[in-house]
Amino acid sequence: MAKKVLFVDDDSDFLESSQLMLMDCGYDVLTATDGAAAVEGHRRERPDITFLDIKMPGMDGYEAFERIRREDPDARVVFTSSYALDGIRYKDAKSQGLCALLNKPLSLKDLESAIGRHAR
Repeated sequence: MAKKVLFVDDDSDFLESSQLMLMDCGYDVLTATDGAAAVEGHRRERPDITFLDIKMPGMDGYEAFERIRREDPDARVVFTSSYALDGIRYKDAKSQGLCALLNKPLSLKDLESAIGRHAR
């Protein structure tokens, strides 16, 4: 059975290209464009791994991560970002079970490596 991946990013072009890359490799890929949709998608689908952009309008990745982990303490989440991190919030997320951080741009090798190491 294919691993179920939830990919969350507010950049629709980046989101679509990432989705297509992963689908071409046989993953079942769900997408969301903001933090609230990420929380709802995770609640509904319980993916094997979630790739979560940090900087998004409205609910950012940190808050979405906290809500996802509150509902599913075993959730496997990897942050993605092309921006400088908020060191305190990042350390807090790591202490709450964040799996990893991938810096954009992402390669297929980066994504597959993270899935192999961190997915349920």
